[in-house]
Parts: sequence; C-alpha cells; structure tokens
Amino acid sequence: MKIVPGVASQALGARIAAELGCELVSCEFKRFPDGESYTRIIGDVEGEHVVVVQSIRSDTDLIVLLQLLDAAEGASKITAVIPYLGYARQDKRFKPGEAVSIRAIARSICFSTPALDSIYVVNVHDHAELRYFQVGVDVHVHELDASPPISDYIMKMGIAPASIVVIGPDEGAEELARAVATPYGFDYDVLEKKRLTGDEVEIKPKELSIDIEGKNIFIVDDIISTGGTIAEATKLLREQNAGDIYVACVHGLFVQNAVLRMLHAGVKELISTDTVESLFSRVSIAKLVAKELEPGLNPGFSDS
Repeated sequence: MKIVPGVASQALGARIAAELGCELVSCEFKRFPDGESYTRIIGDVEGEHVVVVQSIRSDTDLIVLLQLLDAAEGASKITAVIPYLGYARQDKRFKPGEAVSIRAIARSICFSTPALDSIYVVNVHDHAELRYFQVGVDVHVHELDASPPISDYIMKMGIAPASIVVIGPDEGAEELARAVATPYGFDYDVLEKKRLTGDEVEIKPKELSIDIEGKNIFIVDDIISTGGTIAEATKLLREQNAGDIYVACVHGLFVQNAVLRMLHAGVKELISTDTVESLFSRVSIAKLVAKELEPGLNPGFSDS
C-alpha cells in the first residue's frame, strides 16, 4: 500500500502513512500561466494498492483529486480518502435549473478510473448524500465518524469530566453532540436555531435540561463556515452564566472573519480536526483512517 497525499491533505496523508508504516509518495503540484492545474505523482505506483488522500474544499481541490486518481491508473487498486467532501450541502434542487452539485461531483469521482475500488469520507452533512455515489459502478463508499478522536482530545485536556457539558448549536448537531459526550459520560444538550439569512442565524433561548452555570462548555458541530451559529450560541450560553466556552468541530472551514467572530463572542479556544488543515487542527483523524485501511495491508483479508 502506498499513500499519495493531495495538495489539500499533505499533513494528514503523512500521518496516515506513519500510522500504517507505508510509503508516502511525493507529488508535484503547480499551475500553468493560463490557470490550469498540473499534478504529477513522483514515484512508481504501477501494480500497487494506492490510497489517494485529498479533501475537496475548493474547485481546484476537486481537479487535483481527479488528476491524482487518473495519474494512479496503473495501480492494481485505488482507494480515495476524501476527509472533507465539499459541495455535499448542495444536495437538493430548490429552484428549476439548479445543479445538484454533489451528484455531479460523485459521478465525476466514481467514473474517474476503473481501478477505483473504495471511497472514504468523514462526517458528511447528511448521510443521504452518499446515495449519489451509487451510480452503477462497483465502488464502495464508507463514512467515518470523527467524534471519538474529538471526545478523546477533550478528555485529555485535563478538565474535570463532571464540569464538562457538550452542546449542539442546533437539532442537526444533536447526533454529534451525543457521540462526543457519551464515551466519557459528559452531559450534553442542544439549542434551537432559526436561520435568518445565508450567514445570519437566531439562537432561541432554551431551558436546558442541565445547569450550565460555571460549567466548561464544548459547542460541537460538523462544519463551521462563517461562525455565525457558533457566535450566537456562545452569546446565549454566556448570558446563562456558563464558564469557559470551547468550540470543537470536524470540518473547520473558518471563512471570512469566522475566527474573529467567534473569539469576539467569547470562545476561549477553537478545536478542529485535520480533515481541513489549519492552525486549529488539533485533532487528527489519521488513526481513524489507518484503522480502516489496515486490513488492506493483509493480502488474505476479506471483509465479506
């Protein structure tokens, strides 16, 4: 097995290779004067099991992923690890003529090369989005859950578990909040959210089932983009006399002034995984991915 990291997931790719004791294959990425992307795998992958690791945060990231899958076509088997699956929230048609963008991307990936065997994604926004990868080709799609390493990280921070409360900023985050809280017995609850515009929300005051006065709060969410939801949730929790407020997410996009927005609202620390690599990627999913890939190192292994 050889690990080929894309331009968006170089650190994560290296960590996965280290966990597995596999070869990390170098790549060359550049842009031509006309704006086209150039991608090259430096090293022989002919006849190998190749694992391409590349998040899709931008259009360029998608092109690089497709180029890497094509460049590895001589491999005996290709596994695509897409830690952050961009465009996954564009999964429905709301107006006539709109593209269902995640469907278009799923098709382009699945038909990219005959050697593609499996795709791994991490905490997609809605599990139903994965149906678009079932397009008539024999490609197996798996969703990984990053809540265990987030929960482990919180526990290792040295804060007394009895003083920790995990809060989901809306009902959509309830499943993640429960998954983060359960392993170590943290209390958890969710708030109620009403979206006003694309980046403005209203968090409704709610009588929480837990007394949060003086408690260490961890607001958890799958994706943080503009930080509007988190900022409003933080303000509400501070009004209810919460203690320190931390924010932990799987995919930290942190666009525009999101970081400043959340810190200004009173967030003490931002924590994200390395599905999207940034200064706040304090939690790595490398072990999570490696555990899934490890059976592939054994030629006699069968998951049937």
